[in-house]
Amino acid sequence: MYFQKLYYFYGNNLFDMKNIITITCSMFFSFYAFCQSPITLTRADLPCPAAGCGEDSVLFTNVVIATNSVDLSLTGASLAWSHPDLGTLSTAYQKFIPVSSTPFVFQLTFLGSDYATPLLGNLAIAGLPISDAYEYYNYASNNTRLEIRGFGANITIPTQSVSFPLPAIYNNPDVIYKFPITFGDTDSSNSGFSITIPPTGTALGTLKRQQTRKNAVDAWGSVTTPAGTFDVLRIKSNINRVDSLITSIFPIGIPTNTTEYKWLGQTKKIPVLQVNTNLVGQNPTVTGVTFWGEGPNPITFSNLNNNVLSISPNPAQHSVNIHFGDNHIGKTKVSIINLQGQQVAYFEFLLTQTNQNETIPLFELPQGNYMIQCQSQTGRSNQKLTIY
Repeated sequence: MYFQKLYYFYGNNLFDMKNIITITCSMFFSFYAFCQSPITLTRADLPCPAAGCGEDSVLFTNVVIATNSVDLSLTGASLAWSHPDLGTLSTAYQKFIPVSSTPFVFQLTFLGSDYATPLLGNLAIAGLPISDAYEYYNYASNNTRLEIRGFGANITIPTQSVSFPLPAIYNNPDVIYKFPITFGDTDSSNSGFSITIPPTGTALGTLKRQQTRKNAVDAWGSVTTPAGTFDVLRIKSNINRVDSLITSIFPIGIPTNTTEYKWLGQTKKIPVLQVNTNLVGQNPTVTGVTFWGEGPNPITFSNLNNNVLSISPNPAQHSVNIHFGDNHIGKTKVSIINLQGQQVAYFEFLLTQTNQNETIPLFELPQGNYMIQCQSQTGRSNQKLTIY
């Protein structure tokens, strides 16, 4: 018994069937890769909560991973990033809101902006804590780019017992994307501001920001996350920033060197995957990872016959559910207040008799005791909240 091997001659070369199959498969996959093409992204693929667009809310997940879990060095064409199991997950919501839903004092400064995003957590600028913060975004004329016009926040000076509003509008916009977004694009922008603090009364100093952003669409292909596999463009953004507090005693300058890696997919509003790093010495350190995922809209309702404000779970960790009851109807403002009396998070909801449940994220707030304050035309409620 013996096995015959099938051979083919091509010119003066001898091939067996195994080699032919290997070569054929290689040619097929090479042809398939050659036939692939990078996607193109436009404004339609990004948030649009302005008039006529409705209000965008999307679900994302904050991920805790090892620094080397995602290969950030890959660049080029027709790549495949596979991360079906990214690590420890904590669900949170990214919400895009109309400018009219932000504090009135900031609306005046950022009049004409297309939307805003509330910022959560222990935030600071030049070492000074800020709260109730919003970043303001704008689509430039003819939808040629998306830019950050600046931010509004309440800032606290250690020598003063009260905080005051800080509307920080950039002298030049911080350009996030230029449209259309295609593979190989590069652009840059310089932005910053200079504000006397406090803005009224005796000046204590000057708060400054100088920032340069360099964007490069350096790769395309597909990315796999726990939410699925998506065609993407990868944008790398290097952001060099110096926040300074200049007083009569001495200046304080705090530099940061941040790199954002964003894998953008069509119609997803936020990046399919995003990794942020800070340069500490010569080594980049991962400071945050998020990925897009389908899930319930953060504004969700159910019919409950309970007319008392209640929150659950309490204590809570990543999010808390609020049932407002019949004592809150219509536009309702929800504030989270820390023990120092500072507003560290702010939300607005539209409630009806049958729609009175909301879920709000807590993932960036530190452990401790807080007060949830709810204010509407029909009532005012307070409830203690513990975050562990």
